[in-house]
Amino acid sequence: MLEVAMPRVSLFSFFVLFLCCAAAQESVEKHLKDAIALHQSGKIEPAIAAYRQYLKLRPDSLLARSNLGAALARVGQYDDAIDEYTRALGSEPKNVPVLMNLALAYFKTNRIFEAAEKLELVKSLGQPSRQVILLLADCYLGLGRNKDAITLLSPLEKSSEDDLALSYLMGTALVRDGQAERGSVFIDRILRKGESAEARLLLGTTKMFALDYPGALPDLKRAVELNPNLPEVHSYYGQALLRTGDPAGSAAQFRAELALNPNNFMSNLELGVLAKEEQKYADAGRYFERAMQSRPGDPGVRYQIATMDLALGKEEKARVELESLVKEAPEFTEAHVSLATVYYRLKRKADGDRERAIVRKLLAEQQAKQPGVNVK
Repeated sequence: MLEVAMPRVSLFSFFVLFLCCAAAQESVEKHLKDAIALHQSGKIEPAIAAYRQYLKLRPDSLLARSNLGAALARVGQYDDAIDEYTRALGSEPKNVPVLMNLALAYFKTNRIFEAAEKLELVKSLGQPSRQVILLLADCYLGLGRNKDAITLLSPLEKSSEDDLALSYLMGTALVRDGQAERGSVFIDRILRKGESAEARLLLGTTKMFALDYPGALPDLKRAVELNPNLPEVHSYYGQALLRTGDPAGSAAQFRAELALNPNNFMSNLELGVLAKEEQKYADAGRYFERAMQSRPGDPGVRYQIATMDLALGKEEKARVELESLVKEAPEFTEAHVSLATVYYRLKRKADGDRERAIVRKLLAEQQAKQPGVNVK
């Protein structure tokens, strides 16, 4: 049998090919090294370009993808940063540093609902840092989840008496939850450090939650003067102005809040209500939509949208939403009132009468809870 000799050129070609591949690999990785070096030296725009060049060759690189997100966030391109972080998490969904950066990007773009979701995931994956706890508590406050904020912060209460950030968040949550006496402890901690916008805002909101709107005005006005960029300060000042008979002044404060935070829930809701009252329904719809983005499924916003549909003659659409609301919240008196109106307009008298009876029952129960009121 004849043996066939392998040509020596094949081994040589293989060796040359190996060297070429190694050189190409080294050239590709140099893009990443260059990008990181540029990033670390503060040359962010060139770093972004270098990361993108590398990702054309290595699209699945978690390091490059997450670093690109960080560089984009550094120059304020948060939406693009969110896209990059999200893509990075596609290959490693429980990567805590990337999740944290994604949460921060959501937080800085006032997408509080999404930020809270990511922070809750970070918290569930291990021992959360103080930063995670405080940011998540802040998100809970923005979402109206005051009890959740209190539960989250309570373990830190005794060990952080000099922590003003914690005192402010805890005091705010307690005041908003109707626990003014316990909240006053945290207000005192802040006041001991001298007058501040945070202390004035807490004092003002304490009075507001006690329905003392005239008494809240001076504190809230002073808070605005001390720090007009303090989150929610314009929103609460606007609410106090609205409830003391100054709708024009309140609208100006709500707009000032939205200039700082376009997704502020209460400012969007109140401006939507004011626009609806002026029959500026297109404007109202935009404000309500933004409020709903901040707090998806919020009953108060859904009620306002339903009553706007009712005003626009969309009785059937209003009926569907109001029936859903009273099913979810049977004690939502205003929703029962509006639903009765819808039924009467739809010629469903029996249903309208039933809703009116529910309203009378709810009002009687509310009166019975008032001190000094006798219901016969």
